[in-house]
Amino acid sequence: MKKKTPIGLGFIGCGGHSGRHADVLSRLPGEFEIVAALDSDVVRADDFLNAHNAPNAPPFVFLENYPTSPFSQGNRAEAVLIGTPHKYHLDYCRMALEAGKHILCEKPLWEGDHAEEGNRIIAETLDRGLVFSSCHPRRFEKEYLFVKKHLPRYTKRFGKAVEVRFQFFYHKPSTGWKTDDSLLLDHMNHEIDLVHFLFGRSNEKFWRVSQGFDEYRVAGRTENGLGIWFTGYRRLESRTFRNELEIVFERGRVRVEVVLDSSSGQVASRVIEQSFEDDSEIVTRFAPHSYDDSLVGVMKNFAAAIRGEEPCYLSLQDMVTNTTICNALLADEYAEIVV
Repeated sequence: MKKKTPIGLGFIGCGGHSGRHADVLSRLPGEFEIVAALDSDVVRADDFLNAHNAPNAPPFVFLENYPTSPFSQGNRAEAVLIGTPHKYHLDYCRMALEAGKHILCEKPLWEGDHAEEGNRIIAETLDRGLVFSSCHPRRFEKEYLFVKKHLPRYTKRFGKAVEVRFQFFYHKPSTGWKTDDSLLLDHMNHEIDLVHFLFGRSNEKFWRVSQGFDEYRVAGRTENGLGIWFTGYRRLESRTFRNELEIVFERGRVRVEVVLDSSSGQVASRVIEQSFEDDSEIVTRFAPHSYDDSLVGVMKNFAAAIRGEEPCYLSLQDMVTNTTICNALLADEYAEIVV
């Protein structure tokens, strides 16, 4: 088998999100080579490169009118990963497109009323034969893959799904800019993407109940009557991430519990299948595993899509919808998705 040439990858923003993606590259030998890093602090960019075994790659610093060096045709970066605060995402996507780079941008893809431009940038990226991707690791998490696989069995046993609920409980924000952020904008991308992953896309209506930097609550309904309820809180003192999915059927429910201890990076999880008629339960426990397993899936797909070995796991419509609905709910208490 011919040995793969690593894809040159430049990081834009050297904070926590970029660091997690860079960490998993060690589990994907031969897929990527870190060739540049850009940050508002050139020392942080240099530290990032040294920490991720790329001491000879150049660090760059943000300039007032945005730098061009990481995107120039002569630079070794074939692809970029954008992990800056939200407000910079669209600017760097535009610049990366102009330089002909493959793009993986953290969610949300933009902040504010920029759906038309965001759609144009993604569409033009794909039209030019480049890959545009984002980060929705739940599509690679074994618990949700298990539920998706068994949905036909659940429906046969319990009847029609009538409601889907997702709630999470995280630690208090650990970076300063997060205290001025919207948790709805930062996180509902994941929740709506999971619903579409499990149940497919449809016309949907949403109502914002509350939102702030440390909580958000949204209610919704699909055109076929599936109720939706999303809640999230960032108020724990310990560095714990707890995610809970509950799908309510006519005669039973399925509950997914996922707990990440961020100090160890290990996930404990289980799926509970419960009948409302006889109160019987089937519990599937998963062996403890690394949270990074799902990020490996994201980055592995990005590399494979760049090489033309498989399609990007997200469609243009997925990415545009996920960001558009979050921004719409920030601007108004009511918003809808029309497919």
